[in-house]
Amino acid sequence: MPKPNESISPEAAPIEKKQKAPTGPVKPKQVKSALADFVERSMPSEDEERKFEAYVKEEVREQEIESGLSEIYHDEKKGTAAMPKFEKITRRGFIYKIFSFLVGLTGLIALLWLGYYFIYVKASGDLAAVSITISADKEILAGKEFFYIVTYKNLDRVDIKNLTVDLTYPDNFIYLDAEPKPATDQNSWKFDLLPIRRSGEIRVKGKLVGETGSQAIIIGSLTYQPANILSDFKKEASSQSTISGLGLAVSIDSASSALVGETNEVVVKYRAEDENYLTNFRLTIDQAENLEFDKSTASGSIPGNWQITDAGKEEKELKIKFKFKDKLTDTQDLNLKFEFSEDGQKYYTFLSKKITYDVQKRDLNLTLILNGSRTDQGVNFGQTMNYSIVYNNKGKTIMKDVVIMAVLDSDFLDWASLADKNKGRVSGKTISWSKTELPVLAELAPGSEGTIDFSIKLAAAGEIDPTKNYQVKSFVQFSLGVVPEGQTASSTEPAAKEDGQSNMIISKFNSDLSLVEQVRYFNDDNIAVGSGPVPPKVGQMTSYKIYWVLTNNLNELYDVVLSTTLPAGVSFDQKSRTTLGTLNYDQAANKVVWNLGRLPITVYKSEAEFNLSITPTEADVNKVLVLLAGTEINAVDSVTNSPISKKTAPKTTKLEDDPAITDDGRVVP
Repeated sequence: MPKPNESISPEAAPIEKKQKAPTGPVKPKQVKSALADFVERSMPSEDEERKFEAYVKEEVREQEIESGLSEIYHDEKKGTAAMPKFEKITRRGFIYKIFSFLVGLTGLIALLWLGYYFIYVKASGDLAAVSITISADKEILAGKEFFYIVTYKNLDRVDIKNLTVDLTYPDNFIYLDAEPKPATDQNSWKFDLLPIRRSGEIRVKGKLVGETGSQAIIIGSLTYQPANILSDFKKEASSQSTISGLGLAVSIDSASSALVGETNEVVVKYRAEDENYLTNFRLTIDQAENLEFDKSTASGSIPGNWQITDAGKEEKELKIKFKFKDKLTDTQDLNLKFEFSEDGQKYYTFLSKKITYDVQKRDLNLTLILNGSRTDQGVNFGQTMNYSIVYNNKGKTIMKDVVIMAVLDSDFLDWASLADKNKGRVSGKTISWSKTELPVLAELAPGSEGTIDFSIKLAAAGEIDPTKNYQVKSFVQFSLGVVPEGQTASSTEPAAKEDGQSNMIISKFNSDLSLVEQVRYFNDDNIAVGSGPVPPKVGQMTSYKIYWVLTNNLNELYDVVLSTTLPAGVSFDQKSRTTLGTLNYDQAANKVVWNLGRLPITVYKSEAEFNLSITPTEADVNKVLVLLAGTEINAVDSVTNSPISKKTAPKTTKLEDDPAITDDGRVVP
């Protein structure tokens, strides 16, 4: 029996028993002939035949080599050869060598990258964990101090070193201070080290000065090195703020035309609003070659420069007088700039205004004055417009047959209310005076002058039509000649030697602000909203409800305030409600104030209500007591920049606004 895993030689193998031949008829075995195979296969191509012949020759050659080697190395006793086996080494081609080189190079690069990753990148952690951020108020009032807060963080797994923080400030930023102090130029900080999981902060104090709505963007950068890397890395951040307002109300009045050689005037009105940081500033006007300023109105010896140091809650005005010495062009601009400076060296513009003048050069000087002013102004519905035309012959010759025409262009003039003692001829939108109406116009000697006065009313407020232009455009023009009968002054082209036009005044309508004030004991549903006896009774308290309904729908208003001072003996009982703004009671002044602030035209109606009470004494018997002495309304029109002031009539215990009350409101014993 052989041992396990022991091989068995063929000689030792057992002899198998022969199987018996099968009995019965034997079916012949189906054998596929070689010829059949040959017939079924396709014939080889010539190329295949050449390759096969080369292969046969190579095989024969190798067999001959092996046979020769076997004879050489076989020993005489026909034993084992000294070199039992001679292996053939196959040669590798050039492409194989290139391929092997590339594979090896790729592997080397991969090993180097893995080494760098684990030694440097992996060791230094996530570079994105180092950050810089800048925070500041999104809306800032011009001139108000605020802080830029710069925060830098190291949330990495290694220290960072050689930190540099650089800030690029907005052009309209005024630097005041910083903590910590910058290393250089008020905008650069350097730090040696920021340990793992640590952060730092820089607080920069300053101001933004610019026009309302202007934006200011600060950009910051952080440059640093991880502790185990020599390379520099950089992160950036930014923050944007908007100037929300100036805290300063400024309006400018000026004429739209100017006569060469005549003194013109620009009136600048200004006042500080409730929150203001621009109390000191300067106004400058670019100096043109044909422009001459009145030195008495300038600040110091610098032409076109005015320093303002008294901006307060009370409105003040600055009058600027100047002349055009010559006519350079038909129109000329005056550019007004309001500027602020922290140190008197660098100035920042926070408001710009441009006034365009129609520059005229003629002998007859015409000046139009409306309500005492030659400049644009706001007007109210129903207001009387008082006009004056001043004419003056500035030439050196007599002017004959002068025709003066006033043009009043508006859809809201009540021409039936025109008052003109000189009986000027009215046609369309013009009034004209010639030597027929004013004999003095037949000949105007050099230096002679005169005045034409007239007035006309504006229409009352009605339903606002957004398609109409709510303004009055007024100017005066003259010609030399006679206006033919039946023709209007504005359409006539007389045989004139010279034509001219006065200053133009644009009068825009102030908003149709209106207040309905009621004192009621019962509301519209006859439900009592007051309490106590009616009529009022001695020694007993009676309470009344006051309703204020404010309407406005032409222009937006701001600084809207309603106030009423209560008469002696009338008390405010704290029951109040408003739909907009706040209603407060000043006990010291015994005054009720409704402060609405800004009133946009989208808010057509605003309402407020509160209660007042009285307790009559014996001295009040048979008297009608005053509950409200009159309510004042004050606002500023955003379009005309004109103040609006109105006052209501007094209200008494007669309760004229309450239809449910029929007595005369006298106090009973």
